[in-house]
Formats: sequence, structure tokens, C-alpha cells
Amino acid sequence: MNDLINKVEALMREVAEEELLSRFGKLQRHEIVDKYRPGDVVTTADLEAEVRLSEGLLKLHPASTVIGEEDAYRNPEILDRLKGDVPVWTIDPLDGTGNFAKGKPCFAMICALIEGGVTQIGWILDPVAGVCIQAQRGQGVFLNQQRLNMRQPETLESMTGSVGDGLRKRLQTRQDRGEAGLPRQFLRYHCCGREYLDLLLGKIDFALYGGRLMPWDHAAGALMIAEAGGYVGMCDGDEPYAPQLYDDGNRLMLAPNRRAFDDLQSVLFSEKGA
Repeated sequence: MNDLINKVEALMREVAEEELLSRFGKLQRHEIVDKYRPGDVVTTADLEAEVRLSEGLLKLHPASTVIGEEDAYRNPEILDRLKGDVPVWTIDPLDGTGNFAKGKPCFAMICALIEGGVTQIGWILDPVAGVCIQAQRGQGVFLNQQRLNMRQPETLESMTGSVGDGLRKRLQTRQDRGEAGLPRQFLRYHCCGREYLDLLLGKIDFALYGGRLMPWDHAAGALMIAEAGGYVGMCDGDEPYAPQLYDDGNRLMLAPNRRAFDDLQSVLFSEKGA
């Protein structure tokens, strides 16, 4: 298994170097196309990297199948592969495409291996920094052979977290009104892969995601947070996260521990100041 983990990381680094970094800051207008709505874009880098990753992963594990973000956009039915018995790779070849297209060095490459509906291994690569974090179920999460653990803040008020833009504005308004007991700072990278990395590196303390939660965005990161001693759960239902598609109305939160998860739910979704 360690051999596979290392080979996948090597593949990701190679593809990121040749398909992402080689194009970063050099995209032409025709290489950036709108997908769902204006501002939600796909680039030549996304498409070429996904093809390379898919081909490479199937060579490493011929008995598996792949769900890539861009392929799933064109063929949503491939998400049904998550319900089968065949091992499934979920890949986001370029997480943070909007940042990448604007020349902002905040993007990532994400890969997860799912078997029987359970994420077994995850990788997140920051191509710019050259940082790749790996996790294997039951074996911990590692950066360069160093085991990582979630930072445990002493108080809610000392925490920094990632929340959606709309909620962030509402929370900032509550802070400006002098409401006590709120986390210290709210931010959003518009790249959940980079946010997961910073959760693991102790730069932020929690993250909240809503809307259509895609497995290629969260399967690897959710495994990593759990393996680092954090708490991963769906809000409002006390259900564990599963690597699947969640429709609008669902919310996933990653927190340092269960108590922080519950406290954050209570505070973030309070009607005070609404």
C-alpha cells in the first residue's frame, strides 16, 4: 500500500508540473470557458490534467475506475460508480480553477481512493509550494513522513475558520455590532484543497461547506481531518460524512473536536442579528 501511495503522489506531482504549472499565468482567453454559470470556469489545464491523472491511476490500479470532476460535469451518471463494488478514484485535477485562471497562486490537486463507499486513501497537493499531504484510513495523515494532528484551540473566540461569502458577511456584521462569543476571524480561499491543507497545518481551525458537496472536493480532506484527530460531520443531522454527492441544503463542517463542532453549529447558525 505504501508503494501505491508514493506512486500516486509522484504521478500527481508530474501532472501538476507539466499540465498546471506550465500554464499558470499563461492562459489565453480561449483556454478559459464558463461551465455552470459566469465565473464558474474550466480551463485547458483542468481538462488535460484530468486525462493524464485518469490514465495514470488506471495503470497503477487496473481493477479500478475513475470519477473526475470534468468528466462528471459532462456525464453525471458516472457518479453511480460510487455505489458499486469496484474501487473508485475521485480526482479534482485543479481545485481552485477560478484562482488559477486569475493568476492567483491558490489552487490544489486532490485525489482519493474509495472502496465500498468508504475513503481509504487521500492525497492533496499544493503545486506552488510543492507540499503534498497523504492519509490512509487507520494509519494517520502525513507530510514528509511527519504525522500531523489538528491544532486544538482553547476557546471559540480564538478560532479562525472558512465559511461561505454570504455567511461571512453576516457574521462580520454581528461582530461589528459587538456580539461576543464568535470566532475571531472568517475567510474563504475559494479552494477547499488549500483550506484542508491549512486546517492540517494549524493555520485555520475549522471550515464549513454547503450546497452541492462533491466527492472529489471533500473525500480526501474529510479523511485527513479525521485521521488528524479532528471531527467531521454533517450539520443539522449528526450524520457522518460519506464520499458521495450531496444536493443543495446540506452542510459539512470540519472542526478540531466534537465539542468545537457543536459549539460552532450553535454560534454560526444563531439567529442573533439576523
